[in-house]
Amino acid sequence: MNKNEIASFAETIALNAGKIISKGFRSKSISISYKSRTNIVTNIDKESEKYLFNSIKDQYPDHTVIAEEGSRREREGEFIWYVDPLDATNNYAHGIPYFCISIGIYSIVEQRSIIGIVYDPFHKEMFKGIYGQGAFLNGDIIEVSRIDDIGISILATGFPYDKTDPKSNNLDEFNAILPCVQGARRMGSAALDLSYVACGRFDGYWEPGLFPWDMAAGSIIVEEAGGKVTKYNGDPFDPECPEIAASNSRIHKELLTCLCRS
Repeated sequence: MNKNEIASFAETIALNAGKIISKGFRSKSISISYKSRTNIVTNIDKESEKYLFNSIKDQYPDHTVIAEEGSRREREGEFIWYVDPLDATNNYAHGIPYFCISIGIYSIVEQRSIIGIVYDPFHKEMFKGIYGQGAFLNGDIIEVSRIDDIGISILATGFPYDKTDPKSNNLDEFNAILPCVQGARRMGSAALDLSYVACGRFDGYWEPGLFPWDMAAGSIIVEEAGGKVTKYNGDPFDPECPEIAASNSRIHKELLTCLCRS
């Protein structure tokens, strides 16, 4: 299977899904329902997911597709598509222009993500990573930052929907890392945060409580931009493990040290 052909198709459907969510942004047509008090879904999430899911299953009938809002099809083929039709729904529903479509393609044979597409339709930024071929923003090559001192770094993070459990709500990690860095940002989209690490806007990122559709695309974009992506303990990244530590590679050891102190 040609990775470039798959990536090109993924870009095309991400652009089309971007039109769907752009049309609904700050519109009176948005309807909101609650999966929990802090976890919402809109009719636009569902419309975007329906389009993406149907497009993928029609184009690649032997590929597995797993999407955030419940669309799922299991197949025996090599590839798994992890799809987030609207990452940062909370931002989107509040009119905050930081959201995206995330499509990560995982190879069972390679045991890793091989293609990542993250599209921010508001800013018209298309991030792409292809295993062994590099990372790109709107077709231009991108690279991680060159900062090698965590003390002058800007890191991003996020917090799980369930904030009541102090053992898993990321506050211990946040309190351990904040004194060690220049600044920390909580933007609300894991996929975009990872893409910002890839292009050097952030120097690192960590977050617990995530799902494969949050991380599969962004992780390969970071790696192909020259960064490093692992679990908190330094083990190889696994999209099925609900945590991620990503960096420009130069501050990765320090980032993991801070996480271990928490």
